[in-house]
Amino acid sequence: MNNKRNIRRLVGVLASLALVAGACGSDDDAADDEASDSASAPVETEAEAEDEPEPEEEPDDEAEPAETEPEAEEPEPEEEPDDGADGPTVTVTDVIGEKEVPVTDEGIYSLDELMGTILLTLGVEPVTTAAFFQDPLLAPVLDDNSDLVEYGSIESIAATRPDLLLGIGHPNFIEIVDELSGVAPLVLPDFTSTWQEQSRLVAQVVDRVDDAEALIATVEGRIDALAAEIEEAGFAGQQAAIVQDFSGDWFAYGPTTISGAVLEAVGFTRSEAQSGTENFGFIPLAEELIPDETNVPWVFGIAQTSPDGQVLGSIVDNPIVGGADTTVTDVGEAWFNNSVLGAWIVMDDLEAILFGRGEVTGLDGAASAFEALLAAVAANGDAAAADDSAGDAGDAGDEGESAGGGNVVDVGAANGASTITTFASFAPGFNAAVTGPGPV
Repeated sequence: MNNKRNIRRLVGVLASLALVAGACGSDDDAADDEASDSASAPVETEAEAEDEPEPEEEPDDEAEPAETEPEAEEPEPEEEPDDGADGPTVTVTDVIGEKEVPVTDEGIYSLDELMGTILLTLGVEPVTTAAFFQDPLLAPVLDDNSDLVEYGSIESIAATRPDLLLGIGHPNFIEIVDELSGVAPLVLPDFTSTWQEQSRLVAQVVDRVDDAEALIATVEGRIDALAAEIEEAGFAGQQAAIVQDFSGDWFAYGPTTISGAVLEAVGFTRSEAQSGTENFGFIPLAEELIPDETNVPWVFGIAQTSPDGQVLGSIVDNPIVGGADTTVTDVGEAWFNNSVLGAWIVMDDLEAILFGRGEVTGLDGAASAFEALLAAVAANGDAAAADDSAGDAGDAGDEGESAGGGNVVDVGAANGASTITTFASFAPGFNAAVTGPGPV
């Protein structure tokens, strides 16, 4: 733009000089003509000059036009400051509020492992993922698809020069939202939003809206199929509990957690005490309530571990948990992970516990579950394409019925689980003495 502006200024200067030069040449010629005429004309007497009226000057049609000032150069429009958002943008509402952010699937820094897996399920690989939750279950998935780094300072995040920051709306991130926003545009989906809402919000930002809908259709299809199987087996309507002994403090996982949401979606019921939404869905329970709260047909206990996977407790071994007719099972980290991959693994575990298909997902089972989820989405896409093709050919009836089963993908045996027990891990900002496993 500056070059164009300089060229235009140079052309204006040259035009002005040409006009001035032409004007000077005309003045010199006129002066020479006047001198020649005065030398050859007769000399008038003073009286004759006074008696004869001066003839009126007739307009000179051939007179040179008056000199005009060079046209003023039109000012160039001021350049807008470059804020880095040269491409498309989208307006979204996250845990902070409404904001306009660039639409991009490149240069993304994921602030935590949950967001990292959400991006991967949409087909987007974050350049960097911070191990904020120190999650041993998701680490293998992220190690294979992103640069998994230790969660550090604002300066360490800025050093990667990200184009976009994405993370789950954890209170730790909300506290430093101004600093994070100073590094790059920031989007933080609500921690307690559903996995469908999270997927759709992120999809808008990374331009994967169609992929998100295909993903959601696949997972919801499996939920519907599992709910039908649970009803047929006579388990629908039975009460279930999801509890965790967090260093002596007990918590129930309510309906806003990923595991609570899936349990209700497939047909189980919960007690009133386990149906609240306080503390991000991780509901404190007094220890004296545990015998009654767990005296139900099904108890899923999230045992406590350290970030390196060391077992610190098991619900199965706790004498105050469950009654004579209770099935108690230790389940794993995925039952905490509020993401679409978490929902998928919870269903894997339910199939293992209720119907004996496979085993409860171990710490080394998330990678195979992730691949199974992607394969199921692809299979659904192929089935939908086949259905459309069959419809165009006039055979939509039979083909459509067979394609409808594309939502039901049996991956129970593909978990790759090696043990019956997996465990929840500690995370930065999770205070066991105050709020237990949930964000603080």
